[in-house]
Amino acid sequence: MTKYIIIFLMLFSTQKAFSQNTFKTIIKDSLTNETLIGANASLKGTSNGAVSNEKGEIILSNIPNGKQIIRFSYVGYKTAEQEFEFPLSQPIETIFLSSNTENHLGEVIVQGTRSNRSIAKIPTRVEVLTEEIDEAATMDPSKIAHLLTHSTGIQVQQTSATSNTANVRIQGLDGRYTQILKDGFPLYGGFSGSLSIMQIPPLDLRQIEYIKGGASTLYGGGAISGLINIISKEPTREETILHLNGSHIGAFDVNMFTSKKYEKIGFTLLAQRNAHKAFDADKDGFTDMPELEKFNFNPKLVFYISNKTNLSLAGTFTTEKRQGGDTKLLDNETISATHFYNEKNEVSRITTQTKLSHKFTENQTFEFRNSFNVFDRSLLITPTFLEGEYKFAGKQLSSFSELSYSFKKNKNVLITGLNFYTDDFKETPLQSANLRNEDRKTLGAFANYTFDLGEKVSIESGLRGDYVFKDKFFLLPRVSALFKWTNRLTTRIGGGMGYRNASIFNQESEILGYKNVFAINRNNTKAEQSYGGNADIGYKLPLGEKMFINFNQMFFYTYLDNPLVLQSNGSNYEFANANGYTKSMGAETFFKFGFYDFVLFVGYTYTDATNHFSGNKSNVTLTPKHSLKGDLLYALPRKWRIGVDYELKSSQTLSNGNQTPSFWTYGAVVEHYYKNFTFFGNVENVFDYRQTKQESLLSTPNNTPQFTEVWAPLDGFVFNFGLKIKL
Repeated sequence: MTKYIIIFLMLFSTQKAFSQNTFKTIIKDSLTNETLIGANASLKGTSNGAVSNEKGEIILSNIPNGKQIIRFSYVGYKTAEQEFEFPLSQPIETIFLSSNTENHLGEVIVQGTRSNRSIAKIPTRVEVLTEEIDEAATMDPSKIAHLLTHSTGIQVQQTSATSNTANVRIQGLDGRYTQILKDGFPLYGGFSGSLSIMQIPPLDLRQIEYIKGGASTLYGGGAISGLINIISKEPTREETILHLNGSHIGAFDVNMFTSKKYEKIGFTLLAQRNAHKAFDADKDGFTDMPELEKFNFNPKLVFYISNKTNLSLAGTFTTEKRQGGDTKLLDNETISATHFYNEKNEVSRITTQTKLSHKFTENQTFEFRNSFNVFDRSLLITPTFLEGEYKFAGKQLSSFSELSYSFKKNKNVLITGLNFYTDDFKETPLQSANLRNEDRKTLGAFANYTFDLGEKVSIESGLRGDYVFKDKFFLLPRVSALFKWTNRLTTRIGGGMGYRNASIFNQESEILGYKNVFAINRNNTKAEQSYGGNADIGYKLPLGEKMFINFNQMFFYTYLDNPLVLQSNGSNYEFANANGYTKSMGAETFFKFGFYDFVLFVGYTYTDATNHFSGNKSNVTLTPKHSLKGDLLYALPRKWRIGVDYELKSSQTLSNGNQTPSFWTYGAVVEHYYKNFTFFGNVENVFDYRQTKQESLLSTPNNTPQFTEVWAPLDGFVFNFGLKIKL
């Protein structure tokens, strides 16, 4: 009997051994077809798993007969589950994983370079923000300035100590060299330059793209230091959000965004009211935050005419009143010899954006774009009691029209087009005898060609020709290359040329309130021109399913020939080309580490920006040589989001040659999700570091803050809180 039992057990063991199967395949990216090293495969319901090797090959053993589910995962990709019948009737050669757009390493399509490639495959170095937009809307729903402030290599420079106007500096160069687009339309600049980022709300945005370095080849003049393309949400899903926000220093914001899509039409709508009481942090009798009331209305309609043709119609309607200065005057006291200084901005903006896209075939697309922009602004300043009020006002009318054609073959993309810009500023006749009107028309033609040289190298080349009527023709070449050494290690290198037409609308004019600033002398003043480039190396390392490391090291260089400088002749001022050049060079280091529900970000920028005028060398003012930014974020989906951030700015050079001290600032944000409600609180500048703790803002000649350069926060500690409701 024992003999038969032994034989039975041997037969059972043999049968069990034969019922164990091995699954072998290669894991690849669904778009790039690249192998994924370190991907995971596991038999669902068991601890049986394996990891792909350097060839992307994965071998999973000890799989029982019958129907089994295998789970495939990789950092930055959507987890996939597939059912197989074992033994397999045929081998499974490849498993494809798709990028997860909700993850930090996800597939993001870049629009600013026109080729609409994913960020992983585009040769031009582009930085994209997506998830950070929601956090920025929590911290300040009235403007995108906060979002830009926390980006590596970018500085938001306040241009007025009383009215809080500001511009954006990239890689140490003045804000006038940064071009700001919305959905690819150049709507901001000129007389509106110092107010642009203070009027763009983040609640209806889905993506922000930075292209650092000369980018005039893409959209024309103005992008010497780079461009920022702000991309609004599309009506892809039904969504309604009510956002309420307040702060302990007097802000109160009401914002509403809604989106819906039907079969043939979709729409989005942003409506908001932002208000702020005047705030004097240092109690010196002058505002550190202005009195503000702003209304914003952004509608968009998208018509899905056919599966080949789409028409988009969008608009922006903004009104704003912004007033700062002596707090006694804001309390309606009568102007006097001791209480006179006041700065007031009244603004209205109306823009329209039209985009028609038609696919002739899957590989050929025609697109028409058109925008109109009407910007009306009055700036009133009372610099002294005896002089009384000085008012500079005008209306800026601008338009942009473009026809483009794109052709795709395999992985190659050719885009050609023509565009026509108009920019007409007319000063309102007030106190100036000589009106400082500016009128420009520019006709441009461009061609961009993106192609692959095998699997490892991609090239993006561009050439633009701009003819500025009654002025000059500019030829702007540009080229970038991407080297994909492995699916983890990449290098980008590129460069191009740029230009900017001479204009009085610069930071120096804003500080003066445009008083006694002469119009540009077209006979003696020429456009500013530049060339430059950057190179970087990036590395992505997945550390299992729940961890990753991202690292990028970038180097940049920009040479700006004959830049505009403001020259004084007694009490009068005029812009002229400097005898020399400006040079900006440096490096940016980016590091991001993900560990389960935690993400750590660190960004460091070294900037050496110098002027070389008439044989003399000097630092570009208000440019810290060292800047360190970072944050630590804990996010538990649909429950909590907790973050802390910090920033270090090293010493800066002021116009009088003085050096400022370096300083740190810190902040924190907490969000709690409950059903359709999100409760949030945010603290900025926790330790209340203020410029007024180091020096008085009152400066000569009138003992007011008008001519004070802002190098540190003025408002100090700020706590805001609120509620978001999904309706």
